[in-house]
Amino acid sequence: MIATTTLLALLLAAVITDLLTRRIPNRLILAGLVSGFVLHMADLPGAALFATADSIDGVSVAFGGLAVGLAGMLPLYFLRAMGAGDVKLMMMVGAFLGPLQTFGVVVLTFAAGGILALGMALWQRSFAQLALNLRFMLTTSAVRAAGGDSPRFEPLAQTAGRMPYAVAVAAGVVLQLILVRSGGWALS
Repeated sequence: MIATTTLLALLLAAVITDLLTRRIPNRLILAGLVSGFVLHMADLPGAALFATADSIDGVSVAFGGLAVGLAGMLPLYFLRAMGAGDVKLMMMVGAFLGPLQTFGVVVLTFAAGGILALGMALWQRSFAQLALNLRFMLTTSAVRAAGGDSPRFEPLAQTAGRMPYAVAVAAGVVLQLILVRSGGWALS
């Protein structure tokens, strides 16, 4: 319960700051990383979200989750589809949840992010630009995968708008917690 409350409070703070400023403060991420590791090392009943045998196992679980969060989000950062704060936020989530649950959160976050992107594009009437940007990202990825030279991404290229991705991350976490606790989605 302690870890769940702490994680949800940190996510709420991240969502609010992302909505207001389109940034996620590094202090918030650092506080979350430290909290995730400390809670995994604690031997208090209910301190960690998912049971670990001892504090050494807890540290490895936290590092594993952090790594899965980084690996899941980094490709989109390199494609400039999301900011570094979003990647760091998922790493923080991983420090709380561990690798298996973080994988589920990444999948659910991408689904929530897609729905959020479509909603924002329709709301801002920028769906055509969103489609062009998505086409560019997919084409670039396909050309790179084939071993060819991909076109350069122009930093001043038109965007469909900046999206507060902390909302999608928070939705992914909440969905994952609900699914795991209800027995509907158990990654173990």
